[in-house]
Amino acid sequence: MTSSTQLPVIKNAGCLIIGDEVLNGKILDTNSYNFAKFCFNNLSIPLKRTIVCGDETDDIVTSLNNLISQDNIDFIVTSGGLGSTHDDITYKVIADYFDLDYALDQEVVDRMQKLRKEYLSKLNEDQLNAFYKMATLPTEKFGSQTKVRKIFVDDELWFPIVVINEQIYILPGIPQLFTRLVNDLETYLKPRINSNNLIRRYVLTKTGESGLAPYLTKLQNDCDLKYGKGVLKIGSYPHMGQKVNTISVIANNLQNSEIDWVVKNLLENVGGNAKQISQAEEDEIVNGKN
Repeated sequence: MTSSTQLPVIKNAGCLIIGDEVLNGKILDTNSYNFAKFCFNNLSIPLKRTIVCGDETDDIVTSLNNLISQDNIDFIVTSGGLGSTHDDITYKVIADYFDLDYALDQEVVDRMQKLRKEYLSKLNEDQLNAFYKMATLPTEKFGSQTKVRKIFVDDELWFPIVVINEQIYILPGIPQLFTRLVNDLETYLKPRINSNNLIRRYVLTKTGESGLAPYLTKLQNDCDLKYGKGVLKIGSYPHMGQKVNTISVIANNLQNSEIDWVVKNLLENVGGNAKQISQAEEDEIVNGKN
């Protein structure tokens, strides 16, 4: 394996959620939310774009191409489309996209047999072949410049994370597995991360958003002049049930001490019993627990 010092640097991230069940409202997508938190809190890099697409070849290809070519994303995760049924086409589509082979991986089959032997022994031939579809992966083609590798994060899991060109990480859509595997990737990714040192601070106020708007606009303009556009972003987020607003201050490659004045300015000017709150307190408000 190539050493981490020779691998491409990661400065940003993108997420491709694949599944008709997300688009038609059958399930609530939590994977993109958890991935966004992982990028911000664990890697301190911006999640540049999340795309949700259906289980259609053209849709997946267009979405993947947008992330790679249009957005120039360094680190992309895909979620979903890795099962055993006819609409699970992610591996095949990605193999075709990069002009790779698409073949049964014996190492994955062996792990399946080791960990699921009792279950697999009860399947008929057609059912077993369907199960083995989940072990049929993009595979390097002789002479191709596209590199493929597998990461097995746990001896108790038979499936790998398939990695294309150290850029695209193909993950299952099951939320518990997706979140677990994303967190397990941190060790592999950290040596390649060019951190943006992202910091987020919160101010809570009972002042309505329209009342805040002129002041926040001026404060954002002041920050743009001081640091440059996009370095410090101020956002206002109403919580209608609790009749409060949260003002978010996100700084990119600044220190807490450099943005203390922004928080102080907010506390002195927004009114509405303004106070600074923690991420945990903000999460409680978002989840309706406060």
